Amino acid sequence: MLDTQTETQRKTRGALQGKRIIILGAACAFGRSMVRALDAEGAQIVAIDSSATGLKKIGVPTSLHLRDAPEVGLRRIGRGWGETRLDAVLNLMPLRHSHEIDLNIATIQGLVQGFMPALSAREGQIITVVARPDQPLDVATGAMAPALVSVQAAYAQALKRDGLSLNLVNVGEGAVAPARTAVMGLLIRAVGPLTGGELRL
Repeated sequence: MLDTQTETQRKTRGALQGKRIIILGAACAFGRSMVRALDAEGAQIVAIDSSATGLKKIGVPTSLHLRDAPEVGLRRIGRGWGETRLDAVLNLMPLRHSHEIDLNIATIQGLVQGFMPALSAREGQIITVVARPDQPLDVATGAMAPALVSVQAAYAQALKRDGLSLNLVNVGEGAVAPARTAVMGLLIRAVGPLTGGELRL
């Protein structure tokens, strides 16, 4: 495991130089961690979150406050974005709203509908990170990953020919470092051309 992590980190060194990546839900702890990791690899980061205070603490040059419901706000931002360069979206909303399945499904729909032109132009990707519940009887959180995998699989199949890939990283307790490595691996395509996949850590 350690050898694999070291090798992935070696391959990522500078691999994201100049890539433009949106981090949605950037103000959560994992979001802040990914901002630092992607910044260290030279990526241009656009942080989006519903917390204006959280965005100020991140301190990236480009941040957007999501004032509307996610699906509405993302479509609006996406229309304004147009075909401006965009290589990937890291969707961390399931970490911010772990019990709201409908909101997270709508978020994926908003991302696809809003940013499809920009992402398709660069064979971009949407990577969603979801956490498994610590408590086995936490049914709402436990149902999140299967619901999002199902939605993602439908979009992945439909949009594969358009050059857009969607993948999900399913994180267990204490798997923050492996999750960060998995996200980086997907971003640099070290795990191959993958769409509709679920990486379970």
